[in-house]
Amino acid sequence: MIGDVTGFAAASYLRGLPYVQVPTTLLAQIDSSIGGKTGVNLPTGKNLVGAFHQPRAVIADPLLLATLPQRQLRSGLYEALKYGVIRSAELLELVERNTRAFQSETSRASNG
Repeated sequence: MIGDVTGFAAASYLRGLPYVQVPTTLLAQIDSSIGGKTGVNLPTGKNLVGAFHQPRAVIADPLLLATLPQRQLRSGLYEALKYGVIRSAELLELVERNTRAFQSETSRASNG
């Protein structure tokens, strides 16, 4: 959400300012930080106010994922699965093969 609001502000002010995305969740690292779509929800619907404005850079540190609760990790993994189902059987297989290892590795890293 922070990335969407920041991206929208950067797109709107002075007809677009350069900005850098620093996603801190898996979902943001694989989705919202890289597409350039910025949207703000209104009570009547999702992403009704927004713009397309590419960031100058995306700085994604996978070590940050070790600090996330499992619910947040699952949310990002489900998004990756969705992309695999829609677009890439190879990605789908990669996510399916490595989900348990990914979850145990991030769990181990967060515990010490």
